[in-house]
Parts: sequence; C-alpha cells; structure tokens
Amino acid sequence: MATSASHALPDRWRALRRFVRQRVDRESELGLRLTLDFILFGIAVWSSAGLIEQVLDNEALVRWDVRVNLWMRAHVTTTGLRVFEVITYIGAPGMWVVTTLVAVWLLWRRERFLFWAWMAGNVGGELLQGLLKSIVHRDRPEYAALYYDGQSYSFPSGHAMSATICWLLFVVCVGRSRGWHGARRVRFHVAAATLIFAIGFSRIYLGVHYPSDVLGGIAIGTAWAVLCTAAIRIVQSGKAARERAGIRA
Repeated sequence: MATSASHALPDRWRALRRFVRQRVDRESELGLRLTLDFILFGIAVWSSAGLIEQVLDNEALVRWDVRVNLWMRAHVTTTGLRVFEVITYIGAPGMWVVTTLVAVWLLWRRERFLFWAWMAGNVGGELLQGLLKSIVHRDRPEYAALYYDGQSYSFPSGHAMSATICWLLFVVCVGRSRGWHGARRVRFHVAAATLIFAIGFSRIYLGVHYPSDVLGGIAIGTAWAVLCTAAIRIVQSGKAARERAGIRA
C-alpha cells in the first residue's frame, strides 16, 4: 500500500510538470498563447466587474466622472469638436462598414470558419453590450443631448466596446488569414489599440459618455474579444491536429 502511494506521488509530479510545459509551449496554439489569452481574459473580467460595481455603488467614482465631464465641456474647442466627431464616426457606424467589408473579404478567400468567428464575435458583442446597458441602466451625462439623438444608456460605451471587439478581432481574423506573425502582428495590435483609445476619448470629449463608461467598454470589449480569440485558437488547433492525423493515416 505504501509502495503504491510512493509511486503515485512522482507520477502526479510528472503529470503536473508536463501540464505546465504544455501551457508555456511557445510553438503550440494551446501553449503560451492560449495561457496569455486566459490571463488577459481574467484581468479584463476582473476590471469590468470592478467598474460595474463602482458605477452602481460608489459615489466617489460618480463624482469624479461628473467633474471630468464638466472640465472637458469647459475646454472643448470648435476644431476639437470637428476632429472628434470624425473619429467617433469611425467607431459607429464605421465599425459596421469594417465588419461587412471584412466578412465579404473572408468569404472571398473561402475562410468560412474565420468568417463565422468574425460575425459571431461582432454581433455577439453588440448583444452583450445591449444586455449590460439595460442591467446597469446609467443615464448619460448632462450635455449628451447636444451631440447624441439616441435613447440608449451610458454604461458601457457602445462605441468603445464595439471598436475594441472589432479591431482586436480584425487583427486576429485577418492576421490568421494573411499569416501575420511577430513584429507585423505587434504593429497591427498597436495601431488597433491607438484607434480604440482615440474613439473612446472622442466619446468623453463630445460629452456623450463618462470616463468610466469608456473604460468599461474597453475592458468588457477586451474580455469578449480575448474569449473569441481563445475559441478560435482551440478550434483551429483541433482541426490542424485532425488533419495531421489524417495525413499520417
């Protein structure tokens, strides 16, 4: 009995070491890349949950949001408004133009799985956004009516969330189709992040969202985009493994 237990411990240790090595394998889609995806997903979800709790319960955050909104309103310029009206337009409806064009391009390249992943990611993000807006039920800032004609709620920022999902998934889906790797993929991620923050800031500058709305939109959008990316990795890795097995057979 004691001998059996003494053998079980080394076996478990070897299994744990094998599991850890697989999770940090730089060459495998299910290795380090997937591990980093889940770490980023956890951070984004934690940040999103914290912001939602603060928006609902924390008077200090609400007062800070109002102060920033009023300060921004006092310092806007005519030129700034024109510039950020263009930038905010890129967020919506520009995002749906990009979604449509990329969907058509993926179908043209016969990337059916990436097409469905792209569409599910963007459409699913819109549904999630609507659900969260109805749950949090936050009114828009005082001066929002000057630049916004709609009736939707303020948290999370739809432009920031949609832009985050769209441009992060753009790098993933288009990058996989085109074979982007290394420095090229990093450059596109930096460009996507820059555009996302510019769109988010435009919503604050125009006075249609509080800063926490934008931060929430980016955090939630990141969590959703990373979850979609992880799903793409897992499915494509499984398909590749089955194809290799078929070739060997």
